[in-house]
Amino acid sequence: MPVQQPVQISRAHRWAYACGMSAKCGYRKLKGFESRVAKRAAATGMPAGGLLVRGTFLITKLALLLGLLFIGFWLVASVVTMIAVIGLLLSKAAIDADLKEAETGPDYLGADLYIGDFDDNGHYIGDSKSSN
Repeated sequence: MPVQQPVQISRAHRWAYACGMSAKCGYRKLKGFESRVAKRAAATGMPAGGLLVRGTFLITKLALLLGLLFIGFWLVASVVTMIAVIGLLLSKAAIDADLKEAETGPDYLGADLYIGDFDDNGHYIGDSKSSN
């Protein structure tokens, strides 16, 4: 009979197991508390006390679950919306870059390269390279 290799358990598996066991322990404590409250309600003579307590706990658990689903839905929707807006802005920038006019060539003076700048009044400062 072949010898089995030992199973390698990673740190992530250990954390997942610990979190799952913690959730299971918490749920068992909640169920125990629910059971004790239902027994006390029935012992005090309250009509349908146990059923009322268990129904209240059920409604509370369902409300908590629906609240978490609602929050999760809005988180996913906001991330998708942000990605869509970023995509639209990027595509708009790409389209605007394509629509810019190409260089028309030399200006009316025949200069195609300016080695200067313009002052505040719009007058050209510097030399120009023209086709002499």
